[in-house]
Amino acid sequence: MTGTEAIDHLSQSQQNGLVNSAFDRIAHRRDDLEWVAQHLNNPGTRFIPVWRQKNLISVEKLKAMTLSHKDIAQPETLLESTVLLGSDERHAYFAYFIDEECDPVQEKFLHTEATFEDLRRLGPMLDDWDASVLAYAKGICYWHERHRFCGVCGSPTNNSKAGHLRLCTNSVCGASHFPRTDPAIIVLVHCGERCLLGRQGRWPKGVYSTLAGFVEPGESAEQAVLREVWEETGISIEQLSYQSSQPWPFPSSLMLGFQATAPLKEIHGNDNELEDARWFTREQVVDAVAERGPLRLPPTFSVSRRLIENWCNEPS
Repeated sequence: MTGTEAIDHLSQSQQNGLVNSAFDRIAHRRDDLEWVAQHLNNPGTRFIPVWRQKNLISVEKLKAMTLSHKDIAQPETLLESTVLLGSDERHAYFAYFIDEECDPVQEKFLHTEATFEDLRRLGPMLDDWDASVLAYAKGICYWHERHRFCGVCGSPTNNSKAGHLRLCTNSVCGASHFPRTDPAIIVLVHCGERCLLGRQGRWPKGVYSTLAGFVEPGESAEQAVLREVWEETGISIEQLSYQSSQPWPFPSSLMLGFQATAPLKEIHGNDNELEDARWFTREQVVDAVAERGPLRLPPTFSVSRRLIENWCNEPS
């Protein structure tokens, strides 16, 4: 990629895992208390439970499992413990965050064929709709769990705006807290027939991925790419192009995907964040995509994997 071709960024983004373009978030209903109350008690409404940052999934069927109103042990708590996610042609959907100290089995939250599972592990095996809606529920519930108290004065906060706002209960403070996500860059650096991949020590053996890092305050995404690549490998970027983005609720990031070119120089890390970084040949990466050879790549539903595969498919 030369950096001059026109890119359909919307189309690129919609091909990423965890991105569901068909789901209507119905944001205009978040302030409609009557509509929200009606649907919280509607037998057709589906609740997507999240417990300890895990989602309710049938491992046997590889399918997301939802609850109905009759499955909720304490329906009087729904207004405070749910978030309106959106709707499709059949149902309204609410995330339902379950207290970490709760025992879902004892409280009968579980379907007999489902358990609370790690979405990061099972996400690549779910269909796009299930994976994206579970990711949405997981991300918004994580935010609620960490904003039960006001970051300004320390007072408790209440759920408001159908779960898309938390209000400080201290009348003197009254601060409004909206859901937040952390912007992070992720970039495939390449030079001719080689690309630059790195690994962290905690990853499974043989796994290498694109370089990534959080955008710092007062920094553009493009500046973050240059800084992170330099800090992690000592490589200076020459050209940079944006590709697409992806929500990544592990726990609360928005990944901004880039491709970049750089000179084929010796790697030397400046911040000790990576255990190793290497220039891999296109042949080595193509073999890894086909699950041949020692090199292993990130999950198929990650924007990192799409960046790598897009590069593999480009003309030599």
